[in-house]
Amino acid sequence: MRRFNPFGGKVQAGLDGRTIDVKNVKITVRNAIAQGGFSCVYLACDTLNSSKQYALKHIICNDSESLDLVMKEIQVMNLLKGHTNVVTLVAHDVFDMGRTKEALLVMEFCEKSLVSAMESRGTGYYEEKKALLIFRDVCNAVFAMHGQSPPIAHRDLKAENVLLGLDGAWKLCDFGSTSTNHKCFDKPEDRGVEEDIIRKHTTPAYRAPEMWDLYRREVISEKVDIWALGCLLYRICYFKSAFDGESKLQVLNGNYRIPEQPKYSTSVTGLIKDMLEASPNARPDITQVIGYSSP
Repeated sequence: MRRFNPFGGKVQAGLDGRTIDVKNVKITVRNAIAQGGFSCVYLACDTLNSSKQYALKHIICNDSESLDLVMKEIQVMNLLKGHTNVVTLVAHDVFDMGRTKEALLVMEFCEKSLVSAMESRGTGYYEEKKALLIFRDVCNAVFAMHGQSPPIAHRDLKAENVLLGLDGAWKLCDFGSTSTNHKCFDKPEDRGVEEDIIRKHTTPAYRAPEMWDLYRREVISEKVDIWALGCLLYRICYFKSAFDGESKLQVLNGNYRIPEQPKYSTSVTGLIKDMLEASPNARPDITQVIGYSSP
């Protein structure tokens, strides 16, 4: 699984211009298109066929925790491979660099994110049919995850993790926060660990009430994704967040409002309200969400 430095000699900060073999795929790296703390996504192309584009994710793992996250992402993407609404993992490898491990994930290239698509529209809100089309694509990916045994919760559903594929389908990405550890964290030592995981690997504006306050003693399960889908549908419809980023009280009190404009049908606004139920048991499951959002 792990091999030694594929880059030859000392590793430079960037991979721009390099030709790299990742398992059976030979790619030429073009330029960086997104950057995080210890990861960078590059536009790359097939070395033998430059018209075939890929996204190359380069991750530096400084400890076992960050390596575990990468391995989890690879595992989930392999499990969901072939699903139209999941970004395809084409090839991957993990290299031993001595003090650190470095992972390379070659993925299908997607032309834009949902965030950039919405930003480019200004205030040109989506018509209901189009908003639901985008939303259902995401729901189809979530359905594939929740249908596993045990169900896989994505736990970081947000507009930034929804990409438009070259085939015209909207696709879910970023599976490093996924979990199958569905339970009530009522022991103090368990609670501290889980609170730390939630703080590091989920996004406040999409975080469910039971994740904000573990003293509610509610089961943290795949139902956190349903809450996040409520926040996502709100964002798709109104181009803004239902809740401010760090507003724990706003979330716990269910303090949001449906804008009067643009106008959507009561089936859409009702679905948002159902998904944003404070109690996870009161929220619909993903099958019901897809049913309610169908034309």
